[in-house]
Amino acid sequence: MKKFTVTDINNYIKAVITSDPVLNSLIIEGEISNFKLHSSGHCYFTLKDAGGVLKCVMFRSSAVKLKFKPEDGMKVEAHGSISVYERDGVYQIYCKAIEEDGLRELIQNVRRIKKSDRR
Repeated sequence: MKKFTVTDINNYIKAVITSDPVLNSLIIEGEISNFKLHSSGHCYFTLKDAGGVLKCVMFRSSAVKLKFKPEDGMKVEAHGSISVYERDGVYQIYCKAIEEDGLRELIQNVRRIKKSDRR
């Protein structure tokens, strides 16, 4: 049996997770909880549903593009990828964008209505 360090295992798990194409581009629906906007501009929060929770981070470069203020209890769709924060050995969603749940459907409905009005 081979012996590993904690760092070795965390690095290995990160490599496995980041090589999975499903985990590299996904949309996850959930409710925001424990939202914190750090002084760095990074956002830290949890997405939850009836069956579980996922830790999330959104770096400042993406957070400045948000068109709404995320708050606890908000239902959202988080776009991003899952990776491992190696220092803590924790997997989390690295969010590139967050949309209020239902917003996409509302926009599509408005576009459909506009299209039918043009006919």
